[in-house]
Amino acid sequence: MKSIYLIPIGALLFSCGDTPKVTEDRGNNKKEGTLFQVQAVAETEAVSADPEDDAADDPAIWYNAKKPELSLILGSDKTNGIDLFNLDGKRMATYRIGRINNVDIRQGWKDSLDIVGGSHRDRLSMEFWLMNGDSSRMSHIGGVSSELEDVYGFCLYRSPRTQDLYAFINSKTGDIEQWKLSMTGDSLSGEKVRTLKVPSQPEGMVADDSLAVIYIGEEGGGIHRFGAEPQDGQASKRLKLSGEDNPAIQYDVEGLTIYYKPNGKGYLIASSQGNNTYAVFERSGENKYLGSFEISDGVVDGVSETDGIDVIRYPLGDDYPQGMFVCQDGFNFEGETKVAQNFKIVSWENIERNLK
Repeated sequence: MKSIYLIPIGALLFSCGDTPKVTEDRGNNKKEGTLFQVQAVAETEAVSADPEDDAADDPAIWYNAKKPELSLILGSDKTNGIDLFNLDGKRMATYRIGRINNVDIRQGWKDSLDIVGGSHRDRLSMEFWLMNGDSSRMSHIGGVSSELEDVYGFCLYRSPRTQDLYAFINSKTGDIEQWKLSMTGDSLSGEKVRTLKVPSQPEGMVADDSLAVIYIGEEGGGIHRFGAEPQDGQASKRLKLSGEDNPAIQYDVEGLTIYYKPNGKGYLIASSQGNNTYAVFERSGENKYLGSFEISDGVVDGVSETDGIDVIRYPLGDDYPQGMFVCQDGFNFEGETKVAQNFKIVSWENIERNLK
């Protein structure tokens, strides 16, 4: 997963022709393929869960256009709800609303509304909020019940053709629903307009609001690309080297996000949970695989077994001149002590310089 509309939101240098390098991570999982390392420059406070709980899952970045340094990170807590953090990682608010699995944002929708959505595993629904950036608060505007037997991954999509807003939600069975969202007064409703299918369990999804495609991560099978418009049908294409046909990716493929550049340029990024790395693909064309990176120990601990990820390309103050990459950390440590999971923050320029 996982960005916003209007923002269709150390290191070993490599090129696509480099000889693959092999390193070992702290879990002794072999990492093959072209790799470079970056370090997180900050981290959020831990979620309110037991250190042994698999709790934190999916981040989303809300961009404050007036004061970018006051932008926020939303993080789902599968045991609790949604946390809002500032860019220093301090928790600003918590919404204890149940098991929210994945979250996503679209900014500047009708009447400049900033919409937050998430998959709610207790209610088998998609829940939605309006973001009030001035007060760093969200207000609930309704839920849409899914027809799936369970709900898991989630993302939003805004059509470049009609400006309509859609939500995609999936199930561990491989079934995906697409819903058209509408606002009536202060309430939101949805109409199911299409169903999709991948061969086995998916989770991570991200839609490209400019190129009108959606990427769906099949955890054990790779990344599938579908047309994102309701009339685009059922046909999909599996991205080459997006699963275990790529020695740099190990089961399973989890979070997906897009780094937007003008004219269709940019990157599709996927978390490779099995070897604690992140695979980078071209955003357009055939989504060519470019290489992988890992987040190693630095001023904060490194990252392992990532679920959700998000990225934004706009400057967010002096520490993030080209934007930031945010990821869930499956094993969070303070020194040698294991604590509850959290989200790590990487300056995008530290990643970008290795992609040139």
